[in-house]
Amino acid sequence: METIEDLWVRLHDALSDTPVLLTEINRLHVELIRARFDLANLVAAGRATLKAHRDGEPDALFYLRDELRAQGHLPPGWWEGE
Repeated sequence: METIEDLWVRLHDALSDTPVLLTEINRLHVELIRARFDLANLVAAGRATLKAHRDGEPDALFYLRDELRAQGHLPPGWWEGE
């Protein structure tokens, strides 16, 4: 049977992980916020692209291209029409 000291040691060991876990939770929270922001911007760019196409703009893909580049998914000069 465990003594009370053994239980306190186990409890202390379990609680000592708390700061590390909180740091990881905070990091993941920030990452989730960034991902949601990026998704919202891509949706807005996609909608702007579709509207530009419907309105007959000559470079309707500009909005999508610009957002993809801003998020690092499209290197400068990649689009041949630039």
